[in-house]
Amino acid sequence: MLLVSRRLHRHFLSNLSARVFLQAFTDNWPPPAPLIRVCQAAHEWLLPVLYHSISFTTASHLSTFVSAHYIPEGRMNSRFHLIRNIYIGGTPDESGDLEYASTIWPLTIVCRLLWECKKLKHLTLLYLDQNEWVKMEHAIPATLKTLVLGPIHGPFRASNLPQRPQLEHFTSSQTFMRDDEVVDLVLYPSMKIFRRITDANSMGPLWAVDQVPCISRTITLEEMEIVISGPPEYSTPALSLCKRKLHEMTNDPRIKLRQDRRHWLQIIFDEFLEYWESDGT
Repeated sequence: MLLVSRRLHRHFLSNLSARVFLQAFTDNWPPPAPLIRVCQAAHEWLLPVLYHSISFTTASHLSTFVSAHYIPEGRMNSRFHLIRNIYIGGTPDESGDLEYASTIWPLTIVCRLLWECKKLKHLTLLYLDQNEWVKMEHAIPATLKTLVLGPIHGPFRASNLPQRPQLEHFTSSQTFMRDDEVVDLVLYPSMKIFRRITDANSMGPLWAVDQVPCISRTITLEEMEIVISGPPEYSTPALSLCKRKLHEMTNDPRIKLRQDRRHWLQIIFDEFLEYWESDGT
């Protein structure tokens, strides 16, 4: 799904249409060439907007998109470089068919997509089987700054990424991470924010708090955030319990506990949309 602001889209088309029709009814209608140049310029102007953020919820959508654009030395292939923000997996409104552990996942296609997106900054990859992540590591581009994985994303070590991306923000959702993974992540040179999104109606919040001591070895990490998601009847008592436990363990100001009433998937998808709206590139 290509995203484009409805307000921007309506404003642009209404102004362009008004000018074209106004010109059409004047006495001095120009030759077609100027209008063609205007349309070409408008097309080139819109492409970065249209390709900035793309979401994929089905295997067929992924395959169709990549096959239509992966034409070496072709004009379509260059559009991969316009992509800054990718979301792969089900959304709150569209579950799609990229289910956890499903054999329908087109892993080679996903790798090709990521490999071609040389200017990608923000990647959300959901419902990928925990045993398949290792196949993706080589394709994570060096330009990536934000990575969101879950649920049960399997082992993740930032230091294993061959292209050494300048990761600044990593989110792990609904996943238990080993201590050595957490240490590797917070010691990654460019890492600034490490976030865990947990389910209030589970042991996830307490397990995340248990790993707070892992960040004591880093002086570059700015924040470790533990998000407790779910309805207030679950998230409020879970937050209180975690606060008490955290108080007994440390007073490190970098540790943040936050309650969020939304479902974890809604949190992640909302941020995907917000990134597109706020990114200035």
